[in-house]
Amino acid sequence: CVCVSVLKREHPVSQSSVENQEKLDEKPKPKKNRCFTCRKKVGLTGFDCRCGNLFCGVHRYSDIHNCTFDYKADAAERIRKENPVVVGEKIQKI
Repeated sequence: CVCVSVLKREHPVSQSSVENQEKLDEKPKPKKNRCFTCRKKVGLTGFDCRCGNLFCGVHRYSDIHNCTFDYKADAAERIRKENPVVVGEKIQKI
């Protein structure tokens, strides 16, 4: 009677541990370093763009790979943050 209750308690634990091991065995495939435009292997020489993609030496410039990142809006936002508007105090006339 005691043995049956112990087995019932351990059985769900053993199932969950088996499920956890299955999840650990399923490793995600490593990301292949290929140019987003021409699919050429780039290895360590790939260039990460602000749009979030990886490019080879030929397609690294934003005008070549039709970049979706808005550089103009990013620069304007950075200027607004780094250079706040400064207003001087008014001088009172005597």
